[in-house]
Amino acid sequence: LRIFKAIDRSVCQFRSVTMAASMAGQGGGTKEGVRGSGARKESPVSLSEVFEGVMERVEREKNVSLESLASLHFLFDKVFEKAVDIVQNSCVKRVVGETSGRELFQVKAKRSSSSRRNRRSTGGEAQQDDYLVLPFHYCSCHAFQYEVINRGETFLCKHILAARIAKALGMTMTVIVNDVLLAQVLLSY
Repeated sequence: LRIFKAIDRSVCQFRSVTMAASMAGQGGGTKEGVRGSGARKESPVSLSEVFEGVMERVEREKNVSLESLASLHFLFDKVFEKAVDIVQNSCVKRVVGETSGRELFQVKAKRSSSSRRNRRSTGGEAQQDDYLVLPFHYCSCHAFQYEVINRGETFLCKHILAARIAKALGMTMTVIVNDVLLAQVLLSY
């Protein structure tokens, strides 16, 4: 709930900050370094570098600051809002291998209600699916396959983002299992 309240309060501030930054020429997406008396331009900053920096800050502070919130919303827009909804509904389970310490995440999310087949088969009720998230480069959902791998439109889906946020804030339900069971969970997807 606190994340949504912060989103509501920051929307106007966020828009004015990004507008001012782009007008001042700071939104160019490059790092500038100074060496000696001349300035030189370095390589562009990737979205994943910005994201990792924001998530490190969130994990260190165990809180989503207004600046982090604005950054995540700017990077992911509607995907961020959906990920926050998943985290707030306690739908992220962290499964850890007892001996190995390996971890994976099971993320519950509502199935898209836009599908006619889904509405007919469930009588209009929202269904939930479990998705496997491997930290943090794979998700078993269709959006990851289509938008991330095939089209390259983004670098992660709402399930991966939800798992990252939940882990950073300590909002996962953690289950420690035998490593054989962990392997079986992996094979079931």
